[in-house]
Amino acid sequence: MAPRPTARSTRLPARVVATCLVLLVVRAAPARAQTVSPRLETDRIDITGRQNLTLGSGARAYGMGGAFLARADDATAASWNPAGLSYLRLPEVSLVGVSNSFDVTRGLRGAVQLSYQRAISFDGSRRIEEPAIGQSEEGSSDGGFDVVAFGTGLRLSRRVRAGLTVNRWLNGYDQTLTRTILRESNQGRPYRTFDLDFRPRGWSFNLGLIVSPVEELNLAAVYKTPFTADVTLDKKRWDRWGTLTELQEVTTNAASSEDVRLEFPSSLGFGLSWRPRDTLTLSADYTRTGWSESRILDYFDLAVTQRDAIDGTPAVPPSPIVHPELQYPTLLGVPDPDDPASLVSQRNAEQIRVGVEWVLIKGALKVPLRAGYFNDRQIIPNPGGNTPRFNGFTAGTGLVLGSMLLDVAYVYEFGDYLVATEAASGGQFDQAPTVPTVRNTLTTNRIFASIIYRFSGGWQP
Repeated sequence: MAPRPTARSTRLPARVVATCLVLLVVRAAPARAQTVSPRLETDRIDITGRQNLTLGSGARAYGMGGAFLARADDATAASWNPAGLSYLRLPEVSLVGVSNSFDVTRGLRGAVQLSYQRAISFDGSRRIEEPAIGQSEEGSSDGGFDVVAFGTGLRLSRRVRAGLTVNRWLNGYDQTLTRTILRESNQGRPYRTFDLDFRPRGWSFNLGLIVSPVEELNLAAVYKTPFTADVTLDKKRWDRWGTLTELQEVTTNAASSEDVRLEFPSSLGFGLSWRPRDTLTLSADYTRTGWSESRILDYFDLAVTQRDAIDGTPAVPPSPIVHPELQYPTLLGVPDPDDPASLVSQRNAEQIRVGVEWVLIKGALKVPLRAGYFNDRQIIPNPGGNTPRFNGFTAGTGLVLGSMLLDVAYVYEFGDYLVATEAASGGQFDQAPTVPTVRNTLTTNRIFASIIYRFSGGWQP
């Protein structure tokens, strides 16, 4: 079905039963402005520094820098490594949340688990002022890619554990972006507003393995399968004609489609966790996600509707511009293997994570202290070809009181990336931008909090 013009509407195991409710709110993915005129006509999404920090949920894991693939042993295990579900001995309920702040400056004894998780969140708002190029943007988004997951973990032998999670992806997000053009060469449209409603649906699987060659050491591997999601896409735009002080007319364009397909990439991670003593844990992970192969099919853009004719005849909105295949999430054209320099190619993401947990014990009271470091390779290369890497530090603590586990974590991420201020010859949106470039500095602050309650038949402080 081609895009059609429309106004937008909208355990049970042998011995253990575990039910986990997990809610994770992660980072927003707002849009970034470009000075290229074709880009000014679109609602492109900037995911620099945001593409896949989320490996799983839980403040305990993030307090250790996210190095949790080989140490997943609580109610959040299905989102990190489902093999870790085999550690659970009692039913658990977990609630996880996070607060985000972004600043851009120029996851045969065993268990089963049912969980609901916001895997990728688009909640948030953002404002960017770029006085040097006479432009500003203000946007907000709501919702995210949610996952209903059913997972099981089994202890196959004394030293081997395996797990599987079945994920149903659903829901989606709304995004609104208003762009203000202060330059004189603005074609008489100083205000442009874009609205997008993106609703994917699909299935994927997480496969996990934990091997313990000795009791103190865990070696882990996790594979998250690629999948193709059906997407319902609704878009609308408003163009306000005139000047900043005197607006004369507003033109609109809208379309919707159920033909869009999203090809989400696979992910492979390895981890190790060493516990030299009962109160000390050291962990390290490496994860690679194949964003270079991620595609979106039959995505479309909306062109500007011109002003009414002099005699008052309403202008006809142009038909949607359908792109048979684009890279996702950058929405750039797919590179031609015969001409690798013609287009910008997404890179595979890489994540390196290390963490430590030290537990202070006094009677029945346990207080864990956690710290971590991570290094993330971004998927968008800088103009010129090199790919930026962002760094981050984490700290966390918690409180264990019998059946109740309370955890908090702070995550700080920082990095620089370059943004081109001019397009390649011809001004095509899918061509690699050229110099000059502007250096942007991104800093991100997050606070995670989680509660886990283990049903042990009563409160045991």
